[in-house]
Amino acid sequence: MPSKYRLRYVFRPIVLKMAKVFARIGFTPNQVTLLALSFSSFAFVAIYLDFPVLYGVLVFVSGLLDGVDGALAKITDSVSMRGAFLDSIADRYSDLIIILGFLFWEESSNFYFLFPFPLWVVISIIGFIMVSYTRSRGESYSLDLDRGIAGRSERLFLLSVSSILYLFDNELPIYGLIITGVLANLTAIYRISIALKNLRRNYNAPSRF
Repeated sequence: MPSKYRLRYVFRPIVLKMAKVFARIGFTPNQVTLLALSFSSFAFVAIYLDFPVLYGVLVFVSGLLDGVDGALAKITDSVSMRGAFLDSIADRYSDLIIILGFLFWEESSNFYFLFPFPLWVVISIIGFIMVSYTRSRGESYSLDLDRGIAGRSERLFLLSVSSILYLFDNELPIYGLIITGVLANLTAIYRISIALKNLRRNYNAPSRF
């Protein structure tokens, strides 16, 4: 069964209220999707200009809006495959923009923990992409792989909080990215293992391992 412990459930009341406001204003779900992507772009600019706290706030807002577009689609009865496709693509662009911003943050340039910091950025990008890709591939086999501890809402929340906590320790945003990247990759591996187990059972295919 999919994980019941998702931050999106915690923030659902706020997301629904925001969706109702956007509905009254006249926004479409696709417009909210693009608005969320815009906030991710603003976050990139904020970290580039050395405003990590603002970066954290903008990432948080982008994460909320990512839930609002789906809620708005249901409220306005405008759910569509086109909208779902645009949302998925926008999320991937958003993830890349948010993570790559750290490469241009001056305070991270000389950071080293086990590996040079740029490698941690690459590790995080791989994790973010693979978590989403494994779930997408699972759906093509009728498998619900919404599992693990680092779904998109959790990843964005961790990046957001760790960046806001820059107020107390200027290295916390960097460690937040590292932890998020590690958890993302572990979640992807967990989803892959579940998929392989289910596919072997459902299709009676012999294991090659």
